[in-house]
Amino acid sequence: MDLSWIWPAVLVAAILLGLHGAYLGALADACLKIGTRLEGASEGTAGFQDAITPPSSSNAKLLNWVTTLIVTGGSWYFLGATGLAAFLAVRLLVTVILGGTLKADPPKKHFCRKVYSSMSNREADFVKEGDGVRAEAMKELRMQFERSSYAGQLAQ
Repeated sequence: MDLSWIWPAVLVAAILLGLHGAYLGALADACLKIGTRLEGASEGTAGFQDAITPPSSSNAKLLNWVTTLIVTGGSWYFLGATGLAAFLAVRLLVTVILGGTLKADPPKKHFCRKVYSSMSNREADFVKEGDGVRAEAMKELRMQFERSSYAGQLAQ
C-alpha cells in the first residue's frame, strides 16, 4: 500500500488547523477586549466576554481540538516521532504567526462586526423564543456596543 500521500496530508492539516486555531484565538481575544470595555472592567478580567462571544465559536474550538488530536495520533501512528514533531511544529508556527497578525487593539473590523452581528442575532432569537429577560440583557449589551468606541468599526 502506497502511503506517500500521508506527509503532504499531515502538513496541509497542520496548516489548516493552525489557521483555524489562530482565527478562533483572535476572535476570543477580540471578545475579551470588547467585553472588558463594555463592562468597564479592569484589564485582565473577562467582563462580558462570555456574553458576547458567538456561540458557534465554542463548537468550532471543540472541532479544532478533536481534529488536532486525531491528526496528531495519525501522524504518530503512520509517520512516527518525526511526523508527530513536524505536525505539531507546523501547526504551532502557523497559529503563532497568524494569531499575532490577527490580534489587534482595538480589534479588527471583521471581529467587531462578527460580535455585533452575533449580539443582534441572539437578541432576535431570544425575542422569538419569548425570553424577554435575556432579550433585554442582550439589547442592553448591543446598545453599549453602539455607544462604545468599537461602533466606529461597524461603519464602512
